[in-house]
Amino acid sequence: MRIGIYNHQHLRGGCPVCSQTYVKGMIADGMKCMNRAKGIYGEDNEFVNYTDLGDYPSDNLERPGFKRMMTDVVADNLDVIVVITLDKITTDIDLLLETYKTIRQHNIELITANDGKKAMEILDKALIKWGKN
Repeated sequence: MRIGIYNHQHLRGGCPVCSQTYVKGMIADGMKCMNRAKGIYGEDNEFVNYTDLGDYPSDNLERPGFKRMMTDVVADNLDVIVVITLDKITTDIDLLLETYKTIRQHNIELITANDGKKAMEILDKALIKWGKN
């Protein structure tokens, strides 16, 4: 199974110590995502990291790591995507649902380290409720 881990961390302030803190946080979040995926899908998986570190507004999905991940989604190169929380993708509900719709059209699961597969259940219901399926 090929599992993508997506992580987006803002750099606020730009000071060297702050940047180190954000990078450490990204590493910790990535490990949580990997451990959650291993707990659900087992140990024998290939992991691909997609990372964006920078001041990208939440509604800007033109991030290098995110674009690379979505290219792999469209090319059917992933089976699962793991994020620490859904807001690492975007806080814009319409963008989140459109992104999720694309992911599901390619039969890829989207889970969060905090909620596991429950995130998919919630997003599937939202797609139905708002007629975006």
